Amino acid sequence: MRGEEGVGSSMETVRFPAEVLLGTGARIFQAAGAPAETARVVASALVEANLKGHDSHGVLRIPQYLDRIRKGQIKPAAQPRIQGERGATALVSGEWGFGQLAGIAATDEAVRRAQEYGVSAVGVVRCNHLGRVGAYVEQAAAKDCAAMVWVGGLGTRPAVPHGGSRSALGTNPISAGFPVQGEHPVVLDYATTAIAVGKIMVARDAGKPLPPGVMIDKNGRPSTDPEVFYKEGALLPFGGHKGYSLSVIAELLGQALTGADRYQDAGTAEEVFRHAGALIVAIHAGAFRPAEEAKAVARRLVTRLRMVPPAQGVESVLTPGEPEARTMRQRTASGIELAGETWRSILAAAESVGVPPRDLPSPGDLPAE
Repeated sequence: MRGEEGVGSSMETVRFPAEVLLGTGARIFQAAGAPAETARVVASALVEANLKGHDSHGVLRIPQYLDRIRKGQIKPAAQPRIQGERGATALVSGEWGFGQLAGIAATDEAVRRAQEYGVSAVGVVRCNHLGRVGAYVEQAAAKDCAAMVWVGGLGTRPAVPHGGSRSALGTNPISAGFPVQGEHPVVLDYATTAIAVGKIMVARDAGKPLPPGVMIDKNGRPSTDPEVFYKEGALLPFGGHKGYSLSVIAELLGQALTGADRYQDAGTAEEVFRHAGALIVAIHAGAFRPAEEAKAVARRLVTRLRMVPPAQGVESVLTPGEPEARTMRQRTASGIELAGETWRSILAAAESVGVPPRDLPSPGDLPAE
């Protein structure tokens, strides 16, 4: 296994092929108590996030997940189960295992019921970090379903409501996707705050400032220093009242509707997830017309949008999900770049579960060109 060191004597960045990081992550999770298949599924989800350009939900999370396993907040061998069902609806319990397993299982269930009924809604409760929620609408699109994911009820509330002076909401991510004939789906995936917490983690590891206008310090003053967030800083909603309103809806659909707030065993989970839940809605592309017709119309739409002349300084008009598809092609070919601090944290986490550094990829292993 091998990686490539970036510029600078302090290992500012390292680069690895995706399959190397996947194998590394799987080995670490298995050493931490996850069954082999579970370890591979979770590692694959993290690496796919890196491949698609969402480093905030990638292998950066490995040390965080191991810390939660040590504290008993993630049960690494737990498997999701259907807790209740009625017609086109179901409720999936993640059993406090890895959130990715619960998200995949709930999406599978939503797709199956949408194929039967045309539309479905599946709640997810007793669930840890779901990872990149765009992955679930992509999973549904691969089965000819449009889908939406709403996450709410997150226990640590770093987001300030529009017009407010202190935080009162979670980052409450949402995603939506639609299958497109002959290519990647249209995908929307983002936190309802102006920046996701994971992206603050990435910036802190890389020693970079945050964009202006996304965060305030504990005194309400604007700040671009990632460290300020961890010192009682708060996040602003994206788009002012519009992002705030979407966050409120996500809170209601993810928690109030699913009943995620009522589980008495939640004391074992990390505070942020104790009463958090998600709602996955799937609609089969053939619910109202032949599925191929719906997908063909989607293809015409994305083609029409891409034909719009770009504004000055812009290379081309992209459709939602296209940046991720482009980044995945690029990183699949050239590898995934990590901040040196991120890689050092992964090495330390691996050693903590008995995986020695000598058994992991090293930036110095790549032969000189």
